[in-house]
Parts: sequence; C-alpha cells; structure tokens
Amino acid sequence: MSSTEISRRNFMKAAGATAGVAIGAGYSPFSYAQNEKVRVGCIGTGGQGTFHIRDGMTGTPDILITAVCDVFLPHQREAVRYAQLSNAGIELTPGTRLTDEERQRASEAYRPNAYYDYKEMLASEELDAVVISTPLDTHYQITMDCLDAGLYVFCEKTLVRSIDEGRSMVTKCHELGRWVQVGHQRRYNPKYNMAKGLVYDDNMIGRITHVTAQWHRNHFWRRVMPAEYELNEEEKKYIDDLEKHLNWRIFEDLSDGLFTELATHQTDVANWFLKAMPARVHTFAGLDYWRDGRTTDDNILISYEYDINPGDPGFIPIDARSQYQRLNLINRGYSVRFVYSSILANAQRGASELIQGDKGTLELTEQQCFLYGEDVLVQEVEEDLTAEELAQRTTSGATLQVSTDAMLKGIELLGDAVLDTPDVHQFRAFANCIKNGGVPLNNEMVGYTTALTAIAAVQSRDEGRVVEIDPELYTFDFAVPSFHAYYRWDEEKDAPGEHVV
Repeated sequence: MSSTEISRRNFMKAAGATAGVAIGAGYSPFSYAQNEKVRVGCIGTGGQGTFHIRDGMTGTPDILITAVCDVFLPHQREAVRYAQLSNAGIELTPGTRLTDEERQRASEAYRPNAYYDYKEMLASEELDAVVISTPLDTHYQITMDCLDAGLYVFCEKTLVRSIDEGRSMVTKCHELGRWVQVGHQRRYNPKYNMAKGLVYDDNMIGRITHVTAQWHRNHFWRRVMPAEYELNEEEKKYIDDLEKHLNWRIFEDLSDGLFTELATHQTDVANWFLKAMPARVHTFAGLDYWRDGRTTDDNILISYEYDINPGDPGFIPIDARSQYQRLNLINRGYSVRFVYSSILANAQRGASELIQGDKGTLELTEQQCFLYGEDVLVQEVEEDLTAEELAQRTTSGATLQVSTDAMLKGIELLGDAVLDTPDVHQFRAFANCIKNGGVPLNNEMVGYTTALTAIAAVQSRDEGRVVEIDPELYTFDFAVPSFHAYYRWDEEKDAPGEHVV
C-alpha cells in the first residue's frame, strides 16, 4: 500500500485502452476501416435483449444494428425502435421522451429488418456478429449455427446447460478461429478489475481465505402476461404456451432457475478472483414458498470448495503470524470455501460478493466496491507510512483522510468516478476485439467454466451428495483463452491495456 495510489486517473487511462487479451494463433480480426461499424444482428429481444440494445450497444459507436429477431411480435417492435435509436446514438430510457431533434435523427438512422426465424436472418443479412439473448435451452444451437455462419457471437449467460455442449462449443471456437463472448459483464466492470488488481498486484487483502455471496429477492420472478393478447399465425409456429415462453426462467425444462439465471453471475466472480475452478460442491435447495406452477427452486444454498496449491495462478503465500505456525506447513496447499445463497422470499442483503482475505475484505456490487482492512493490514500500513502519508491517501481521484477507523469502516473504490455501465464496457470490448483482434475477457472458457459450476451444483442437488468436479472436464488438448484474466488499473506499473492472466 505504501507505493500505490488508488487513483481514478491511472485506472481510467488503463481501462480505456485495448479491451481483449490475445492468445496463440488463429484469432484474427476482420478487415475494417478505422470508422467502419460492426454489423450486428440481435437474436432474442425480450427484457435482457432490449436492455443490451438500449444500454450496451447504444453506448458503443462502433456497432450498427442491422437486424433483430424474436418469435414474439411485441418484442420485435420494441427492439426495432430501440435499435434505430441506438444507430442514431440516442439513449432513451423507459419513461423518457424524444426531443424534436432526436426524433429527426432517429428517423434518418438505419432501421433494422425484423425476423421471426434467426436462420432466415442469417441467410438474408450481411452480418459480422450476433447478440443472442434467448432462453437458456436455445443458447447452444443458436450459437453453434452462428459460429458456422462465420460470425462472432455474444451470448447471454449461462452459456450452456451440459458438459457436452460446453466442450463442443469451446472446440468449435478453436477449430474456426473464433470466440464467443458471454454476458458475464462483471469482467468489464472497472471497479471489479480494480479490486482484482488490489488482490494480485498490491496484496491489499492478503491470502483469500473465504468467499461469500448472495442474490436475495422478495418477488415472484414472473413477467406479467399481456392482457388478452392473441398470437398471430407466425408466432404460433414458435410459441405453444405464451406464459411459459415469457417466464421460461422458472420452468425446469427450459432453465435451471436460480442456479443459471442468478448464481452464475457470482460463481463467475469466485472463479475469477480465485483464478481457479472449484474441486467440489454441495447443494441444498427447494421449492418452499412460490408454489404457483413453477418447477424451479425458489431458494438455493451452495457450498463450493477450491483446492489451491503452490504454482497455481491463484496461490497467495503468507508469512508466519504466530510463533506456533510451522514455516514448512503454512505455504503448502490450502482450501478456500465459497458459500452462496439465492432466495425469492426475502430481499435483505440484496446481491453482492465478499472476497475475504487475512488482511482485508473486498465487498463488491455492480454499483459500489469497498475495501475493508483487518487489524493486520492496518498495522502494516501504520508501520509502513509516515504520519503525513497516512493522512493523505488518494482514492478514486479524491483525497481521503485514512485512519485506522476509516480502513476498518471501508474505503470506496472509484467512489466519485463517473463510469459507463458494465454493459457499455463489455460491448465496446466486443466491437474492439472484432475490429482489432484479441479475445474478450468474458470469453467461451469463462462461459463454459461458469456453466460447469451450475451443472455440478444441480447434480449435487439432484443426487443429494457432494459432487467432485474433475479438472479433465475443463482441460483441452489445445490452447484456450484464460478464464481469469483481468486488465490492470495502474498505468504506472504496466503499459496501459496490458492484461494479466
């Protein structure tokens, strides 16, 4: 800590540089003029798909949305409207109105074509890439078809539902020299990347000893059915049951519910920060409150165990802190346990992750990130800094008076920085990697390894036992992208944009 400033200026310069990490051969960009846009087709334009258009793609000038596809006509219509606004560079949030000038700009912008059948869209449109935001059970086939069509793919998480699907997709990417970017947007959240740098570049929380996370809601998690809506003839070709189609997240034949729609956001964070995959998992879950026809659980409790050994990317050595500790033992392999819960009948604690180390803790949400010091970290700081240095610490671009009490209460990272949303960051990376080469941080290996945490957790629930996760499941006989890379936030240590694996 003595030589590091938690600096908004340093971080923002690094974060604005190249957004992909190159691996091996075969990952080459298309040929683009400097000002040429990436032509994107959007498949699946419900709530999440429309959000990506309104937020991530509208904030990415290098993207032109040329087509949209959805089997439900109201979703099509909304997507066309927002895509045309996005193509005009106009951000319109629900409930706001266009100015006359914006309305004129929108009318002159490219209006995307709309389709019911994604295969028709692929055959009819000249596309560079697609964004897939469809129900989970469709991700694999649509993604594979788009890869076979020669396109780069952004697919919402969770990427796949089975090990065979995941391994097949990673292999396909290798064979075609393509990648799939997956919607684990925390990988492009500047605050999360800064936090990871504090762990591995600056040893600010010491050895990670425990991870705790949760996503708690008090809601039935259903989308409201449109009143008296009648499907047209085209919609009937694809939709047998509209209520089930709109609420696919709570039906087990279409999704694994909390395991795949919420938990994987945060199992991804644990894998990322530990630079490892869990070795085993034990799950408890049930449908105990919302007994309303759904078939997925409404509460889950999962315990993951990670085995960290010397030489592993996430191994963090420690010094003896007690005369009773044996030096020949303390830096052998150790285990880290990650406890996760998700419930739908109480919202207390919301959604967050705690990365807990022997020197401090990082509390992470998509909006705020805090660093808390343990007594041992406070003692190190006080011994390492002069009184004047201790009184004048720079965090997030503003001078902060740091005392023992302040460190124990928590220091907010980048608290005064005005940042784009993580969705904007991940779609700018999507366009940048296509145009300039490189592989996204949230690539197909991130998608597959995180899906594997859900697959194993569901298996544990079904079989009522601890499930071992064999490393052979995520080992390949060819080079694959890293599932734990991040970008540095301190330009004074490394060239801007350099990535760390």
